[in-house]
Amino acid sequence: MIKVLLVDDEAPILNNLNKVIPWKDMGMEVVGLARSGMDALEIAKEHDPDLVLSDIRMPLMDGLTFITKLRENGSTAEIFLLTGYQEFEYAREAIKLRVKDYISKPIHYFELEERIREIGEEIRKKQLKEKYLKTVSLIESEPDPDTVKKTPEQLMTSALDYINTNLGADLGIEELSDYLGISSSYFCLLFKNHVGFTFVEYLTKQRMEAAKFLLTNSDKNIAQIGAFVGYHERRYFTKVFQKSTGMTPSEFREVCGSTSVI
Repeated sequence: MIKVLLVDDEAPILNNLNKVIPWKDMGMEVVGLARSGMDALEIAKEHDPDLVLSDIRMPLMDGLTFITKLRENGSTAEIFLLTGYQEFEYAREAIKLRVKDYISKPIHYFELEERIREIGEEIRKKQLKEKYLKTVSLIESEPDPDTVKKTPEQLMTSALDYINTNLGADLGIEELSDYLGISSSYFCLLFKNHVGFTFVEYLTKQRMEAAKFLLTNSDKNIAQIGAFVGYHERRYFTKVFQKSTGMTPSEFREVCGSTSVI
């Protein structure tokens, strides 16, 4: 079960969040209700939630201060903000704190439920990946004669397969080299020689191709598409996409005639 912490200083909203959203049906469990950032921190220390829904405007400790302290305590929980604020400064601070998404008050509970379901799937994928990497780490702690026997071509085929099936993950050179059982420097040399691009160039190229496909063939919004291909900050995704294609994601979607809502 995905552990959820709900934080809002308004008791009616907090109770509605707890009762209206079908948490159990979504494979989630509400482990705590808090009416202040200070109370929420104590609950988070005890239960280590996977998902936190928090209001921004609260007495004693506002939502952004609470999230800052939560991150300082080492939490990697996904954060969903409930807010009446629209100012850029709040959005910018939220991005720095790796906030997943937000919804404005008054809350539309159906919309909120749908977004929570999507975030829940992303959390499960992340948990499965972490479990997989731990398993791989345990297996690779012992020498594997098959790895030693792999040719450079076989190593690069494995690398490309791994990249193309994990575009939305936080991929890096060290992760790939560890996965292949070779050094980072050797991986970089092999990759450039066999693929013709650096690792970062190839990863960006593949992510942009996937993004273009989703923009023209899905009704996902820009932020969702960015997150799907590994960019969890919409502004950064837009910047990379525009540099690659000469258009923003919105412009690309419009040119391609998509009728989806952004």
